[in-house]
Amino acid sequence: MELMDLGLNGRNYFSILPEEWQDVIESVWEDYKNNASIYVFKNGLDITAGGIVFRSAPPNMTDFELEEWQKYVAANFHYIGFLFVDPKYRGKSLGSEWLTALKDQFPDQSYWLTIEEEGLRSFYEKNGFKCVSQSMDNDNPEWILVYEP
Repeated sequence: MELMDLGLNGRNYFSILPEEWQDVIESVWEDYKNNASIYVFKNGLDITAGGIVFRSAPPNMTDFELEEWQKYVAANFHYIGFLFVDPKYRGKSLGSEWLTALKDQFPDQSYWLTIEEEGLRSFYEKNGFKCVSQSMDNDNPEWILVYEP
């Protein structure tokens, strides 16, 4: 599939996101859109999968992310956030394909991301990411993963 850049208009992508994610990104998109890109896969007019690549600090960082983000931005890592596959298109490996297409399009770019569900760790690790840090908060665990080409 071809990775498409939605440019500055993310509204079409936001509409497929879970409501709580929409609330987060829509409220801050104006502040972030010049330092972020939304890349999607489409099936006809439908957006099937996508994510946002931030070239600066992502929105709504947790305390754990705040401790770490500066070293990644200083090293020119981009942050992957809001990676989502429309439920109608799940089970087709679109999340992995999206990550592969992003890495293929920008072969020299390094990325970082955080997860709050440990079950996602194996997904990202099979896609070339390495876990480099884990929060000490047992009530709200988080992990930072990085990809370096």
